[in-house]
Amino acid sequence: MFGGEKGRRLVDRAFRSTLKGRYRPTGVRCPIVLYHGIGESGGPWTVTPARFRRQIEWLSETFDLLTVSEAIEQWKQGSLPPDPAVVTFDDGFQSTIETALPILESHGVEATHYVVPGLLGERFEGSRVMDRDSVIDLSESGHEIGAHTMTHPDLTTVGREIARREIVESRESIEAITGDNPRSFAYPYGAFDDDIAQLVREAGYESATTVIGSDVVDFAAPMSLPRITIMREHDRQTSRDMIDGDRRWQHLIRDVVPIR
Repeated sequence: MFGGEKGRRLVDRAFRSTLKGRYRPTGVRCPIVLYHGIGESGGPWTVTPARFRRQIEWLSETFDLLTVSEAIEQWKQGSLPPDPAVVTFDDGFQSTIETALPILESHGVEATHYVVPGLLGERFEGSRVMDRDSVIDLSESGHEIGAHTMTHPDLTTVGREIARREIVESRESIEAITGDNPRSFAYPYGAFDDDIAQLVREAGYESATTVIGSDVVDFAAPMSLPRITIMREHDRQTSRDMIDGDRRWQHLIRDVVPIR
């Protein structure tokens, strides 16, 4: 979309100079930030440790950091802190354990980790995935474990019954590992529609996250929570600008052209 990340950044700048001050989606400001891998080498989704450390330092100094389910629960109770935000990780890469976790712990940050049970201990997109013991350790140390399907398919392309199994079985598998039913779900590749969202709801999840890049979250619509994706090329200022609302235009597009 929009010529990749370079095109999206051009739209960011145009939105900032024209509509940012006039468009605010329905909901509360609670940026949900999305990471994948953390490492010195890797593709566009792998953030360097130095940049990740600086971003977590800034986030922990600027926001009251919660897990996804904590944010939803506190919103329901009317007790959200003044500046809430959430840190999430998709795919459950081993680099989360080896590199990201010490940085998170040094700043007292508990994140939400969307894992793919069918890939635990394997390799995915060229990177190692954490094993079952690591998932247990994360859960026992206060991090939230969410589901990201069993094998990471695009749920909008595999047929309804396969999608249902991917959604349901990943929840059951995570419960077997941690002893707790996961409350939150992340759509692989951010791909979803109304039918997929309904399957997630029927499976018992309380929320589902997308890759719609808004910093404003409508917790009254928990099956389509936006998230801001941080990529390798995003420096400190770009990351802050996106978290500060430069990508609300993606929510605006969704409002104009709703999911079917």
